[in-house]
Amino acid sequence: MHDIKRTAVSAVKQLLGKFPCVAVIGARQVGKTTFVRQVLPSSPLFDMEKRADYDRISYDPDFFLAQQKGPIIIDESQILPELFSSLRITIDNNRGQNGKYLITGSSSPELLKNITESLAGRVAIYELGGFSLEEQWGCDKSRFYDLIHKGDVGKLEHMKPRFSQKQIMTSCFLGSYPEPFLKFKNDRQGFALWMENYFQTYVKRDVRGLFPGLNIVVFQRFIGMLAASSGQILNYSEYARSLDVSQPTVKSYFEIAHGTFIWRIIQSYQKSLKKRVIKMPKGHMRDTGLLNYLLSMPSVDALYSYPSVGRIWETFVIEQIIKGFSSSLIPVKTCYYRTSNKAEVDLVLEGDFGIIPVEIKMGTSTDRRNLAAIENFIDDYKIKFGIIVNNAEETAWISKKILQVPALCL
Repeated sequence: MHDIKRTAVSAVKQLLGKFPCVAVIGARQVGKTTFVRQVLPSSPLFDMEKRADYDRISYDPDFFLAQQKGPIIIDESQILPELFSSLRITIDNNRGQNGKYLITGSSSPELLKNITESLAGRVAIYELGGFSLEEQWGCDKSRFYDLIHKGDVGKLEHMKPRFSQKQIMTSCFLGSYPEPFLKFKNDRQGFALWMENYFQTYVKRDVRGLFPGLNIVVFQRFIGMLAASSGQILNYSEYARSLDVSQPTVKSYFEIAHGTFIWRIIQSYQKSLKKRVIKMPKGHMRDTGLLNYLLSMPSVDALYSYPSVGRIWETFVIEQIIKGFSSSLIPVKTCYYRTSNKAEVDLVLEGDFGIIPVEIKMGTSTDRRNLAAIENFIDDYKIKFGIIVNNAEETAWISKKILQVPALCL
């Protein structure tokens, strides 16, 4: 158990104050067990992967839950699906008591189905990702997300960098899984071995267990293709031809990868009244450490010279932004925008604060000639401003309606 306090602890405590049950979901090895112990440090934890805990609860879930007086934690709850109907009964017997159950689950689309069918209205769902930048490097929580939510552009433009360039590129290379970051920052061989074990466990245990009829060999090839096309618009027919399977099969592969938290599908922003837009989704690997491993990236230096480093960098920044809004409990919808003439905005944020287009660049400065797409988007949708996230050292207005925010400020 590491001693790094996760920034989302306060968010989940807030949810526990409003709901009888909170479900923390996410990929394996993102630190869910350590996290829930930080949320409820004095509460008993029952691990469904331990035979004694599983036997105790599965024998009679209704009786077990009825005996628990204070808040409890149930780890890897997806292992016992019948637990959810018992939770519903127990919660309904005392709907006025919030914060009694904190459960976790990983790598299981069935988990969300069980939660939504059995615990609708009784549970809050929180998706936990890997480490954020501030967790990795010991900084205070970024003000960026709250300032966006409040629309406080005046304070936003005075944000200062919080990380060094070396730190942020190390995070981009290693990714966000806690264990490899904490143990193997200076051990490339150990990092590669950890990622190899993680990938094989994901494919040969988690996916095989969840989808026993799946062709694992083909699916493993599919994940390799995902890494090579991370950050690109998805063309199902190309995947189908390359894998020699049907398009419905390919779509199911994407759903599995997304549902098991290894891949994120980003839908297109289609609310355009003036222009034809691309409607196919984009997607990327959620963790750049795993992505770099699958691309056989040997070092941070190699990352700098990789031909498609821009897409890796875009993935890294988007995931940081999503984590930041999530840990602040700020609802936000994330899309991308591309017209038929290839004008593109990397990320469109939509929430109570309105719409903010975000362009993500690897360089330390952004040429004015590369701002046409985001400027047109701002004009078309009558938006107050847009954001360029790059590797600059200071926050500054680079045009009348475009604010440069260094990734070092996120």
